[in-house]
Formats: sequence, structure tokens, C-alpha cells
Amino acid sequence: LAEYNNQLQKIISEGRKFLGDLISQCKTLEEAKLLLSHDYLLNHYALGYETTEWAYPRLDEACLSKHKELVTHDFSQRIFRENWLKSTKLKNVKSGVIQKIIIGCILCPLYILFYLFGYLPMKSFGSLDCNGNLQFEAKLKRFPVLSDLFFHFSVPVNRCISDFSSHLLFILFLLLTMINPNDEEKVLDVNWYDALLVIWAMGFSVKCSKQAFHFLKNFFFSGSMYQSAHQKRSLQGVRDVYNVLQFLCSILILLGKMFKFVGFDCSFSLDSERIYSWPFEKDNPQDYCDNSFLKTGYTLIGLGATVCILNLLHFFEFNSYFGPIILSMRQTAHDIMKVLTTFLVFLIAFSVGLHFSLKFSNMYCEGEYEKIIERQKYSDGEFNCTQSIVQTKLTGFVLEDNVNHFRDFKEAIKTCFWSLFDPGHPEVIGCTEGPPRHLGMFLWASYQVVNVVIMMNLLIALMNATIAGIQEDKITEWRFARTQIWRTYFEHYKISVLPVPFNVPEMIMNLILGISKRLIMCKSGNVDNSEVPLK
Repeated sequence: LAEYNNQLQKIISEGRKFLGDLISQCKTLEEAKLLLSHDYLLNHYALGYETTEWAYPRLDEACLSKHKELVTHDFSQRIFRENWLKSTKLKNVKSGVIQKIIIGCILCPLYILFYLFGYLPMKSFGSLDCNGNLQFEAKLKRFPVLSDLFFHFSVPVNRCISDFSSHLLFILFLLLTMINPNDEEKVLDVNWYDALLVIWAMGFSVKCSKQAFHFLKNFFFSGSMYQSAHQKRSLQGVRDVYNVLQFLCSILILLGKMFKFVGFDCSFSLDSERIYSWPFEKDNPQDYCDNSFLKTGYTLIGLGATVCILNLLHFFEFNSYFGPIILSMRQTAHDIMKVLTTFLVFLIAFSVGLHFSLKFSNMYCEGEYEKIIERQKYSDGEFNCTQSIVQTKLTGFVLEDNVNHFRDFKEAIKTCFWSLFDPGHPEVIGCTEGPPRHLGMFLWASYQVVNVVIMMNLLIALMNATIAGIQEDKITEWRFARTQIWRTYFEHYKISVLPVPFNVPEMIMNLILGISKRLIMCKSGNVDNSEVPLK
């Protein structure tokens, strides 16, 4: 209830302060580990997709409830780093990232083969010791090289580096597709980088789809007990917007490829003839209409490439210098969305008012009527795409034109939107006279005041406050954001361990091993034990 909200927030604040003071009283890391170790009272709201199988669920709970003081404490960060590196020895990870990427790329085939045909069968059918660890793992520790090959992907930092390398390869294939160095003239050929680009895009889409399915399963099938709290906390667990962007990127590229190969013929042309031969003889994009499937495909691939390259910012958050900057950009994006929602209401309201005020005006400025006629020809499809260069008399309305921009509602929306970046321009009212001109001028001036004086200054103030709040304690904010990324790799095996596109063979291998194990268990009559988590 609203009347108890302030008191509840006060209790939460005092509880967080108490926990922060409590962990600050610990003298050694072992005392902190004992304090943060497993608490069975937390199980009633534990989430299936969260890191509940490791020894410190209190830290998991602190991450979900955004208890930044506890999460970013030195002892907590040491615990997170030990799980991130799977080692109690502190290392400077930044100094060895380039080396790890190079070694990982060179030995990637060996790591993947050992994981698929060595580690996965051993995890499914291997015997355990008294501590719940694989007995074979202890024996392999005497052979460091062999142990590294077997358990390379069991280390979260290695999985992160492999994901980064896979993402770089994805971008490389996009650039090669754009340059198209092996293109054959007058042949719509499929090159090796085109095929690899599709394979990588399919791998990313499968991975993101599995993550979405895993989240929805836990969100909608959480049980009747504590269902409301469970679903609320489940939504709080959706932190990584980069997964959504990656899924969007892969879908756009797959759709672009499909449009590109399906739309080899300019089906919108009036006089063009369809070509159904392979290889296609019309390989020049200039021979197609701007609204053809082929050029739509290129547009979708270009949009997907933009999202894909921007998604590299996800890995920049690991760096102490770039991390606070990326975090500030993410937080200010929330302020932009708040102001943008309000702006859309003003945009639609003033667009409707200006359109109704000026759409019936029969006063045309010089050259305005000819532009309208030419645009009408284009919308009616009176153009020819059979030539390489299509010359038209089509000219769009710009804000500087002394023409009536509000005869068409779509044009009214466009004019009001783009004036946000170039305010003023009363000439958009055109040569209209009388009361429509005066009322239209009043509406346009009011809209400019709302945009320039109120909305833009409000947005700047909100963004300044957000950035100031982050910069005030940027190390704490950055540590918390970095920890959230670390946690996504602690139990990454629930989604996939191998980098794209090898996550698909991994899913197939897990399915085969799961079916085989169940068949063996049914034959022997033994009880099926849960799989051993990655260490």
C-alpha cells in the first residue's frame, strides 16, 4: 500500500546499511565467505535461471535487489573474481586478453572437440567424489595441458573471451559481405563469407531464442507460491539489453539475405521480365527498383550490421575507463525514452491540429503544385526500372521551402518531427491566407516553444543529473555493472557454453547424451541424478 511505502523503503535502507556494516567488520576473506555462504531461507524466492547453484546466494540476492554497497565491497568483488577466473590467485586479466584471444582462436578446434566429445560425456556419465566433483577432473590436474583442453570452457572468463572472438568474426564476415572481394560479374554467386555470415546469424538467433525460452519458462511456470514476487524478481533479472540487440541483429541479417536472394527480379517494374535461371544474370543492383526485394535485403543487412557493431559496446563495460562512459550512455537512454514518450504526444497533437487547419488551403506557392503532381506520379508507380539510372523530377519538401507542408498527414508528421533538430521555419505554413494561416502560425509557434524551451531543456537537465549521479561514485556503479555481466557467465551452461555457431552442435550433443543417459538408467533401474554443473 502507498501509505506504507515510505516506511518499507526506510526498513530496506536500514537493512542494507546493516549488511554493509556487517561485511565491513570481517577481518579476512574467509570470514566474508562464511557470512555470504548458503542460506536455505532464500530458497523460497530463488529463480531457476539465476546463479543458485554456487555457494554464495546472498550475493546473488544482492545483485537482484541492486544492493550496490554489498556487491561492490572488496570482499564480494574478490569472491566474484575467484569464480570468474576459477582461481584463488589474483591476475591482471586485461594484460592477457589479447594473448588469450590469439591462443583461443588458434586452439579453438581442439577446445571444441575436447568439450563436445570429452567433457560433455564425462559430465553426463562420470563418477563423483565425496565433494561432488568429477573424479576424472582431479586426475587430469596432474597434466596441465590436457586439463586445460578438457576444462577450458568451464572457466567463465574463457567463455566470455570466446564470445567476444565469435562476435568479432561475425563483424568481419559482415564487412567482407559489404566489400564482396570475390564477386563474379553478372552472376549472383554465393561466396564463403556469405555462407558463414548466415551460419553465424542462425547461431546467434538460436542462442537468443533459447535464452528467451528459458526466461519465459521461469516467468510463467514459477508455481503458485510467491508467484507475484517471483515474476517481479524475474523481470528484474532481465538486465542484458545486448541480448535483445543481438537477436534483432541476427534476424535482420537473415531476413536481408532472404530478401536479397528471393528478390533477384524487379517485380515492381512495369516492363521488366522475370528471370528464373541459375546463376542469375541480373547481378547489378542498379538494375533493380529502389522498392524491390533485393534493395530491401541490402537495407536490412545494413541495419543489422549497424546493430551488430554497436553491440561491441557490451564488452567495453569490462574496462574501468570505458565502462563508466557506456554506463552513463545506457542510463541517459532511459531519460531519453521518458522525454520521447511525452514528445510523441505533443508530436501527434500538433500534427493533427496543423493538418486539419491547413489541408483544405487552395493557395499554392510557386513550384509547389508541380512537386505534388510529381510525388503523385511516384506513388502511382509511373516509373521505369529497366534502366541503370532512373531520372525523375521528384523533389521532396524541405523545411526551408515556402510551401504548405500540412496538406498530407504523413508529411505533417515528418515536418513536425524533423523540426526538432532544426527549429523555426515559419515558411512551412506556405502561402495560405486568412484565419487558417493565423491559427496555423499560432499552433506552429506553440509547438516550437514546447520543443525548444521545454522539452530540450528538460532532457538536458535529466541527463546532467543522471551523469552527475554516476560520476559521483563511478567506480561503484561500474563495478556493479561489471558484476552483472560476470553473473551471466557463471551458469552459462544452462543456455550454451560454446561460442556461436558451435552452440548448435552443443545442443545436439546434449540432446543425444541426455537420451542415452535416460535409456541406460532405465535399463539399469538406477535413479537419475542431476547433471554436474560447470566448475
